[in-house]
Amino acid sequence: SFQSAAMGGVFARFPRALLVHRAGGPAGRALYVFLVAGPAPALRGMARVVHLAVPRDESAGSLSRMYGAFRAFNPAGAETRLLLVGPGLPQLPALAQAFPAAEVQLSVFHLCKRLQQQIQRLALGGHAEHLILAALSDAVCTATESSRRKMHALLSDLVTPDLLPQLHIHWLLDDEIWAVHRERSWGESSNYFRDLEMVTQGLSQVFSAGLSLESCITSLAQHYQKCFSKSPPGAATCSSPHPDHCAARAAPQSLPPSEEINRRTEERIKQSLSDICTEPAARLCLSEFAVVQKSVQLIGTGEDTLSVQVLEDAHRVDLKGLSSCTCHFNQVFQLPCRHILAVLNSDKKTLQPEMLCRQWQKGCDACQAGQDSADGLLDVLKSSWNESLDKSLVVSFLTAEISRLLTHCSGEEFERRYRTLRELADSWIGPYVEVKL
Repeated sequence: SFQSAAMGGVFARFPRALLVHRAGGPAGRALYVFLVAGPAPALRGMARVVHLAVPRDESAGSLSRMYGAFRAFNPAGAETRLLLVGPGLPQLPALAQAFPAAEVQLSVFHLCKRLQQQIQRLALGGHAEHLILAALSDAVCTATESSRRKMHALLSDLVTPDLLPQLHIHWLLDDEIWAVHRERSWGESSNYFRDLEMVTQGLSQVFSAGLSLESCITSLAQHYQKCFSKSPPGAATCSSPHPDHCAARAAPQSLPPSEEINRRTEERIKQSLSDICTEPAARLCLSEFAVVQKSVQLIGTGEDTLSVQVLEDAHRVDLKGLSSCTCHFNQVFQLPCRHILAVLNSDKKTLQPEMLCRQWQKGCDACQAGQDSADGLLDVLKSSWNESLDKSLVVSFLTAEISRLLTHCSGEEFERRYRTLRELADSWIGPYVEVKL
């Protein structure tokens, strides 16, 4: 078992909800990661990790000793009221016995990860798979009963009956599983899933390296310290931070040359986003860039594309103009996504106006909307009247007005309006037809 003073300080402050994640490794070994799962806005990324353990084996006795060690490290474990676990976690009675005052519940994060992996293995075809994964993303971020029922109906219709049992789609309709997650806002859910994905993937990669047990624990501890020290100020509240962390924060000018160059590049990219994009667009892109800064990017060069991988998500960025990517964010919002920003960051470049749609550029929205309306009106005046032209004019004005309402609002209002449009489109045309807004 491994736990630093900083980890213990975090758990002492947020003991009520604990997530237990299991990662398999070489030689039949398993890594158990204990993370704060309850509401904790000050915690991001690796700061949620409060304990790491590699049991000798996964028998009931061995896991009981592991959970006992956690309780010995953390007296605040008596205050834990909710334990979130993945499907099939071994020896659940041993966990329940170690935390008698806590309820053991299936983790929504693990449920959705398992569902995503199984859907991808089914090879349903590009269109069907995209529809299902988009519905799953919506269910994760909103967790409403209607979004979960829509996901359930979609799976029931698109997956053959003989394959449905392995998906356990009844979990989508279990209100107890989703009760805690439903309390999170759209942004909180997105950040929570992103944090867990980054942490579990990073630790799993270190653990699966095939090192000796002692070297493995050392590597895990070093990985934790490295990620934790990169967290922005205020990302964690601990009782006794490591002295080296304080020194790093007090003397940013002592950064190595390469880190200083990277920092300056990142600041220039942020400034270019603020200078060129409208305010809602800049906020969306900055949230994407925050993922780039905290993640590992693998960038491969092809003949006419770059393959960008941020953690497990691989997408293709068009080299010509760096304005197009295959990811959902870029396809829907037509904005620079985390993959495009990762390429800019890697090449030490900044955002240029030609990489951005005119509707998102500062000062261009009203002008463009007026031009579009004027062009449409000119076409009508030049032509003889007919019903289709009349409808076309109404549609063009309505489209321009909706675009204006989306670009002139706060980030929170933007998300609300966009989701309202998404619900209206799905209700009108049907959830089985992809509607691009």
